[in-house]
Amino acid sequence: MQPEQIAAYLRTRMPDARDIAVSSLARIPGGASRETWTFDARWSADGREVERAFILRRDPPASLLESNNDLEFELYTALAESGIPVPHVHWIERDGSALERPFYIMERLAGASDARTLVASPEWAGVRPTIIRQKAAILAQIHAFDIAPLRSLDRPPAPEAAALHEVERWQGTMRADTLEPQPVLEMALSWLKRHLPPPPQRLALVHADYRTGNFLYDTSGITGVLDWEMAHAGDPVEDLGWVCIKSWRWAGDERVGGLCSRDEFIRLYEDAGGVKVDRDALKFWEVLGNLKLAVIFISGTQSIVAGKTPDLLLAVTAFVNPGIEAEIMGLIA
Repeated sequence: MQPEQIAAYLRTRMPDARDIAVSSLARIPGGASRETWTFDARWSADGREVERAFILRRDPPASLLESNNDLEFELYTALAESGIPVPHVHWIERDGSALERPFYIMERLAGASDARTLVASPEWAGVRPTIIRQKAAILAQIHAFDIAPLRSLDRPPAPEAAALHEVERWQGTMRADTLEPQPVLEMALSWLKRHLPPPPQRLALVHADYRTGNFLYDTSGITGVLDWEMAHAGDPVEDLGWVCIKSWRWAGDERVGGLCSRDEFIRLYEDAGGVKVDRDALKFWEVLGNLKLAVIFISGTQSIVAGKTPDLLLAVTAFVNPGIEAEIMGLIA
């Protein structure tokens, strides 16, 4: 992808703009489901010079998980006036003719996203307490958001079906993508079906990848919540279970997200208006969160073996699963 291609596309979207120029195009490393590119654009309009910073999210040839551009675009649009910090989205293209594959473009927010820097660097020690409180409060806001207008959102038929709906979703993905028997994950699936939690009072918006590393932050705190591609309607405790899994304890200790104790995060979340967290239900969703991550890595491995992509990020994921399986066995022992 070249700057000239993006400039040509912008000309179709901003016909009144003149002298559109794109610069500083660079791919941001990482990302489980699609490529993320950053660029700056400059143009003339109404006799003045305009400069904006953008993010472009483009479908890759293959990824760790299947995702839906329309869902993420719809969510960003719906959440724009909610008080939940998200970037403003501009345009979505579904046929891929302009830049080889489908994509959408949104504003680039200020802030960093590196989880390890946030939890370990002395530079961020003063702002970490603010970020902890905001992380919990924003999650409570997400779970309170009205999902009725969200047409692209996957949802179970009723609240009492939420847990089994997610178990069967990840069971289906695992069995479709695995290249070898998965005895530990099959054991986990059996355990999950025998320990379904009480249903939520209502179906909530579940971010489904709400972790340190998927929000932007600066010295003021959290500036934006990103990566909504796995969002769906379900049990809000699912997000709490994902927050708690070992893979996101970036400080190498028991602090969830590398930021605070489990009890503190749950207290802050509940105090901010989040649902009351049942600890047995939390354990169920933590087990499922670990299984989900293992299945995502299985899908990445399958993409490599099938020759869909040479992406090294996907190639190394197979080496992570033994540790996740050990964590699952410890949780359900």
